[in-house]
Amino acid sequence: MRRLALLLVVGFALAGCGGGHGGMSTTNSLSATERETIVNNWEKFFSSETAVAGKVALLQDGSRFKGLVTSFANNPLAKNVSATVSSVKLQGQDRAKVVYIVKFGGASLPKQTGTAVLQDGTWKVGSASLCKLVSLQGSTPSVCKS
Repeated sequence: MRRLALLLVVGFALAGCGGGHGGMSTTNSLSATERETIVNNWEKFFSSETAVAGKVALLQDGSRFKGLVTSFANNPLAKNVSATVSSVKLQGQDRAKVVYIVKFGGASLPKQTGTAVLQDGTWKVGSASLCKLVSLQGSTPSVCKS
């Protein structure tokens, strides 16, 4: 099970995000445009079609995590993983809770909870969300500890 979790985490970190988001919660203070922007930015971040520079731009404090993003982008397993955002809910002016499911082939991790952060006028994937996923493998990268 730990190996499957590791494969899912490694692959998910920069994999294509599949599926729609029709089940997204609409009971919060985000406008439809903001909610759509958050989902789109998460999908772009986790998409194998997005270059590392694009991923870094969509991650909170992305330049700090460029090495981690690059290592995942170079993993061939990343192309087999997808994620589906099921809800987004505002939690303060510049934070939103994002609930999503990570899928790898026929298996999936339980629902994951992450954070979108409004930084420099853009809704970005919270760096803590990436670190939380990576930590599921059993160790936390040093960039996530500081």
